[in-house]
Amino acid sequence: MRPGLLYAGTEWGLYISFNDGANWENFRLNLPIVSIRDLHVREEYLIAATHGRSFWMIDDLGPVRQINEKILAKSNHLYEPKPAYRMVQSDQNGNSKIEGTNHPNGALLNFFVTDEKANVRIEILEIDGSLIRSYSNQSKESSSKLQVKTGGNKFIWNLRYPGFLAFPGMVLYSSPNLGPKAVPGTYLIQLIVDGDTTQQNLTVLGDPRMSNTPSDYQSQFDFLIQVRNKVSQAHQAMHDIEKIRQEIKYIESKIKDPELLAKITTFMDQLTIIEGTIHQTKNKSNQDPLNYGIKVNNRLAFLMADQQRGDYPPTDQAFQVFDELAADLDRILKEMTNLCNQNIPNLNRALNGLEAISMP
Repeated sequence: MRPGLLYAGTEWGLYISFNDGANWENFRLNLPIVSIRDLHVREEYLIAATHGRSFWMIDDLGPVRQINEKILAKSNHLYEPKPAYRMVQSDQNGNSKIEGTNHPNGALLNFFVTDEKANVRIEILEIDGSLIRSYSNQSKESSSKLQVKTGGNKFIWNLRYPGFLAFPGMVLYSSPNLGPKAVPGTYLIQLIVDGDTTQQNLTVLGDPRMSNTPSDYQSQFDFLIQVRNKVSQAHQAMHDIEKIRQEIKYIESKIKDPELLAKITTFMDQLTIIEGTIHQTKNKSNQDPLNYGIKVNNRLAFLMADQQRGDYPPTDQAFQVFDELAADLDRILKEMTNLCNQNIPNLNRALNGLEAISMP
């Protein structure tokens, strides 16, 4: 605790002083009006024991401890974050009247801006500067949308890297699209407001109850990234097939030659068969996988989900399953490449012989 910073609990609530008790300010926040019998500061937590109303905790005293005149004079600031524990825990309990609210599941990042309309971005980076995740109040994607208001803000990074590439209509069985968690170590956090950058270090700690070595964490991370990338490779093929399908649909209506139309139909039928070996295209809702067997992309995605249910290195069986599924996918993708290489150049030559067709 920095010099001059005092906390006091009274019969009417909680108070704070920034000048050794010469002046006191209300620090009740969302506490009920209740007598506070004891206070305890542990690391970055302030624990308040009340009389008949349980005990309450402030999750992060960092902004209170770090605030000074120099910071107050700025238009924006990212406070130094407290260490984040990599733990398996449930999400917060919402607005339950009978349960407390869990600590946020991840790294707690506190910052302030004086103008919520500014272009605000938070970046999570490796210690070498490689970008992991980026969040912005200008983003159109919900997964990377940063909610910002004028004044103090709190953002939770769930310690996860990006998941695999998705595609429209993707329905997978028991395979949430969650990237692997960051291994314990030091990371960089950047707050960028209209080009003005503040940077802080973030320490990620392993679960202190576990005996994992750094090698255990890194082995799990490397394996999960490998599986994730393989799923993305399968899903990129789904994007490529859909792009070909849309282009074919556009030009089909402009072609009168029945022989060329027949060749196009044969090609698309073969491509659709390959598509169905990559992904179960019959799945349109979350219950459909109960009726239709999953394909290689979902098997890989399930392997990824299964191998991050806890903090442990991949098993020998996991490596074996990955090798088999990766080989299966490689064979399918090679078949797709060969099919496209055999048909698309011929179709292009045939189309060039017709009256010019402008693509959309």
